[in-house]
Amino acid sequence: MAWFLLSSAYVFAQTDSTRMLDEVSVKSFAPTRFMAGLKIQSIDSASLQQAKFQTLADFLSFQAPVNFRPYGSGQLTTIGLRGTSSNHTAVLWNGININSPSTGQSDFSTLPAAGFDLLAIQYGSSSCVVGSDAVGGSILLDSKPVWEKNVQVNLGQRVASFDNWQSQFNVRLSDKRVSSKTLFYKGILNNNFPYTERKYYPIEYSTTDSKGFIQDLFFLTKKQNQISLNIWLSDNNVEISPQSIHTREVLQTQAVRVLNTYQFKKLTIRGGYVQDITNYGKGDFIKPSRTAIDRFLIRAEHEWKISKFVVHIGTEAAHVIAHVDGYDKANIAENRLDFFVWLRYQVSSKFLTTLNVRQAFIKSFDPPMAPALGAEYQLAKFVKLTGNLSRSYRIPTMNERYWSELGDPNLRPEDGFNKELGINWNYSKNDFSFSSSLNAYHNLINNWVYWNPETNYRVQNLQQVLAKGIEFSNKVLYQHGQISSGLTVQYAFTHSSQQKAYDNFSADVIGKQLIYIPKHNFTANLFYQTQALGKGEFFKKHGMPLRATLQWQANSRRYNTFDNSKWFDGQQIFNVILENGLKWKHIDGRVFFQVNNVFDELYLNSKRNAMPGRNYAINLVFNINK
Repeated sequence: MAWFLLSSAYVFAQTDSTRMLDEVSVKSFAPTRFMAGLKIQSIDSASLQQAKFQTLADFLSFQAPVNFRPYGSGQLTTIGLRGTSSNHTAVLWNGININSPSTGQSDFSTLPAAGFDLLAIQYGSSSCVVGSDAVGGSILLDSKPVWEKNVQVNLGQRVASFDNWQSQFNVRLSDKRVSSKTLFYKGILNNNFPYTERKYYPIEYSTTDSKGFIQDLFFLTKKQNQISLNIWLSDNNVEISPQSIHTREVLQTQAVRVLNTYQFKKLTIRGGYVQDITNYGKGDFIKPSRTAIDRFLIRAEHEWKISKFVVHIGTEAAHVIAHVDGYDKANIAENRLDFFVWLRYQVSSKFLTTLNVRQAFIKSFDPPMAPALGAEYQLAKFVKLTGNLSRSYRIPTMNERYWSELGDPNLRPEDGFNKELGINWNYSKNDFSFSSSLNAYHNLINNWVYWNPETNYRVQNLQQVLAKGIEFSNKVLYQHGQISSGLTVQYAFTHSSQQKAYDNFSADVIGKQLIYIPKHNFTANLFYQTQALGKGEFFKKHGMPLRATLQWQANSRRYNTFDNSKWFDGQQIFNVILENGLKWKHIDGRVFFQVNNVFDELYLNSKRNAMPGRNYAINLVFNINK
């Protein structure tokens, strides 16, 4: 349904490794220092290197127990964290939320894993730090400067099954004052499947043409003040059933993201511009439905350190202009203003607390104040206890408020209260390290916005939803000389259901699992790395380590009706990746051979069409490092 909601005029009124993941605070993301008690998973650069040709949807589905909802190969893919919907996850790029104001979500099939130096998943409500949308959690994408003299040139090519391919060109230049990264990427998914169905489920043919440009430029003054410019341009074109003019659908999305940041000692000022353009049409695509959203942002924040206290205050303002064919008015503009105060208190070497608060202001709305209290306590040398209480909110999207006949400008903001407890174990000795974590959460959300089918999908604040669950993660790593191996296993139990009925039609779904959210989700990554493949002086001098990785992702059934009478069966998918290469002076070349869906598992997308079976890919990557 979400593809329908995103890709048609009616629908723009949407309804509803090499290394393993480390569950530690990502200190390079400044806001995470004030998220005591929340679970944060960071992904290291080695894992990103192995996934450089993948989208975040493909990559993260095997790296974390999160719920992705694909609508087809190369098509719209949304995320849900901890039993919430796609517009309850904030996506932050260098500190600014890039979710579309019209739909309140991001399409993860358009986000390249190679585009970011730092990537983290933050679980649980964080509206006090992140702002609107962060009801279930947030995805943190960041760029990182390198302050040393270096020149890196990277060229990559991927050739995959079904006549699919991708290309990348990346240049990094840096010295003690300037750090620059330039990335061009291009991909074509022709999806020339050799079959029209799999086990009686149809295959939907589609093509995807995506390209983009990312530029990160940092300058460090003699007084150690930092100035940066981040640019991200993307262009994606998806065609459904391109072989027939009668059934053909086209979705074009373009984005321009520009961010300028000035850091003067403890003062940071950001100015940004984000434009999202979407064109959707059928048949000959002569008169597509168009959405264009322009956002102008400015943010200022300052930090003080006083003894054991760190105080961080700031404000953020945004001016949004919407030109949407589906709205009654040709142009709609609105202003948003946020104030926030974050406090971090290191009580002792074992005890850390944070206290945060944010207040948002927007015309015709009264968002609740969003406070949060978090704590971490080092119970023993290898054991840490964590806890967090936080209030969250979500401003209804512009589609939910302004869509012709169906939207309601008088909707109330969603209002949630999240409670979370966790325990972490970390142990290392000699060549061996072990880490494990257990988290439990309880997130009650009021005024959940609902496109009510009983009123022809008119938007209403109809639901109270409770999302609760348990998450477990376990990581073991062994490294001795040139040999290393590791295993990460993660499991999530999620129960997400409506708690109250606000009309006579929803009484029979009270307590039922929300649609498309599996109760059980598993991921596992196993890798083994050894010395260079081959014997002799040549391989000893020029060989690179051989690495083999096995990935596993599984989930239980997903209901596709509100009364839980129909469902998609559970699935489990295995991938295998082999990596090796050669080096010569300043040049190295790597080859990655990947088998996806090794056992040819049948699994369905949200339109009840079969996803591709077993398929293969070869990645060639050449690096020049001087």
